[in-house]
Amino acid sequence: MKITYIVIISIVCLSLPLSSAHGDNVLTPPFVHAIVTNPISVFGKTYNLQVDNMTYPLYYGFHYTSATVSKISVVPESNSIQMSLQNVTETDTMWVYIPQSIISSDSNQFLLYVDGKNTSYEIATYSHSTILGFTVNTNTHEVQIQGTRVIPEFSTSVFSVAVIGFVSILVLRFYRPLKM
Repeated sequence: MKITYIVIISIVCLSLPLSSAHGDNVLTPPFVHAIVTNPISVFGKTYNLQVDNMTYPLYYGFHYTSATVSKISVVPESNSIQMSLQNVTETDTMWVYIPQSIISSDSNQFLLYVDGKNTSYEIATYSHSTILGFTVNTNTHEVQIQGTRVIPEFSTSVFSVAVIGFVSILVLRFYRPLKM
């Protein structure tokens, strides 16, 4: 029974699609499996992102420090999310587990900026989520992840204007005054 369980876990871990963009091996298959299974168990924390009256949990963690993410913002103009970090007391590796409904990128080609510097990362995708692993230096204050799509893709006001415009076109097109 134990051997069967170990074999199944090994197969699942090895079947996770990983592509490495950095040599630190932040996202090893067992580590990714642990994040996917229970993100909080891997020194993780949760940040509840509020967008348009919706709450999206983002999970993140550091390997060594007790650093935290104090704020996460969606930046629709650049299709990115920005994370403000606190208490990065030493160079550390960080991981972020983000639902693809929040941010996604064609072919999983994200741009990652750590304190404004383009930084390499490791990536793993699982179901409808993306896990990024990367290095943050001592006193890092900001991480920006840029994709090709970020929520809200269309804000409520843009959607309302589009609906009003569409209805106006229909009314003008098919309106025929009654003859008396």
